[in-house]
Amino acid sequence: MRKQFAKQLTSAALVVLVGISAAPSANAADLGTKSLASVLTAKSSYDNNSENYDILTAAVLAVLAAKPASPVKALTEGTTALTAFIPNDGAFKALVAQLTNKAATTEEATFKAVAGLGIDTVEQVLLYHVVVGAPILSEAALKANGATLQTALAGKSFTVTVAGTTITLGDQDPFAADPVVILSQVDINKGNNQVAHGINAVLLPIPLMKALGTNSLGAVLTAKSSYDKNGKNFDILTAAVLAVLKAKPESPVKALTDGTIALTAFIPNDAAFKALVKALTKKMPKTEKAALKTVAGLGINKVENILLYHVVPGATIVSEAALASNGAKLQTALAGKTIKVSVNSAMKIDLGDYNKMKDPRVITTDINRGNLQIAHAINAVLMPTK
Repeated sequence: MRKQFAKQLTSAALVVLVGISAAPSANAADLGTKSLASVLTAKSSYDNNSENYDILTAAVLAVLAAKPASPVKALTEGTTALTAFIPNDGAFKALVAQLTNKAATTEEATFKAVAGLGIDTVEQVLLYHVVVGAPILSEAALKANGATLQTALAGKSFTVTVAGTTITLGDQDPFAADPVVILSQVDINKGNNQVAHGINAVLLPIPLMKALGTNSLGAVLTAKSSYDKNGKNFDILTAAVLAVLKAKPESPVKALTDGTIALTAFIPNDAAFKALVKALTKKMPKTEKAALKTVAGLGINKVENILLYHVVPGATIVSEAALASNGAKLQTALAGKTIKVSVNSAMKIDLGDYNKMKDPRVITTDINRGNLQIAHAINAVLMPTK
């Protein structure tokens, strides 16, 4: 992987900028000269907070230690005007997991994996996140739909797409998830020549990721769907999906059977459905079949809505990204309904719905990973109504 990535980058951009000259902003005289490096290094110890920038900081320091004259040095020179789109620690963890198909257990381990790509490669990836010139504040970024930004990596640019208040950056890898600007972390170091905006994925200056597979979650679920006594399985969920599709063949639930449609599903196990039945009837069902019968008794339309409320359309949300999504609201396939994500200090993921019953917790992650459809098992059923 290291040799392939380094070779591609070197051939694509053999000539890296030998220096970045200071570019005055429109109001350069009014701006301070505090550098982004000083902001980053003010707090740069490894921890469990995926929203920080410890791995990025370590990468910058590693490049400058190996190549003191690297153009990356501009980040330490507050008189040089620039804008940096900086991936948080969760973004680097996700990158390593995608490249190695194995999650790094710590930020330090993540940095070691990144550094293993080679110092020249790391340098070029960092430069691809820097736009030289007058700082681009968030207000301007929100008005930059369709723009193409030239980066500090020779000959490389990325695009800007704005939809509402969502700013997405398009890089050179068609299969990697495009980074999104984190609105709670914009305008870092505002008032100075150097400004940064946090992003939730690493910008890639070359195609690197493999295309995701098209094995559907429907295929995964129906591979084993007979009733049993194992509460950790998904037999009741599978039966509910099949019941909806039998009654309403064109239901949006059908997306679960089409592996070309990207989505993430949070799937309640059999124990979760039994617990729901008990909460509704005050009586624990004796079998999984009995539990389904009670659930189906709610009406096929209601069952359909509950199922759709567990599906988040769009690029797959792998576990590393989920762990970096504390406070996020996920738009579901049920119109107008969202799920709130909470990640606690023990790195457990809880999902908030519209009901006052137990909030579901993610207990198994990345089912069907490597495909456009992915699932995370949860221990309670998400309810879209009170």
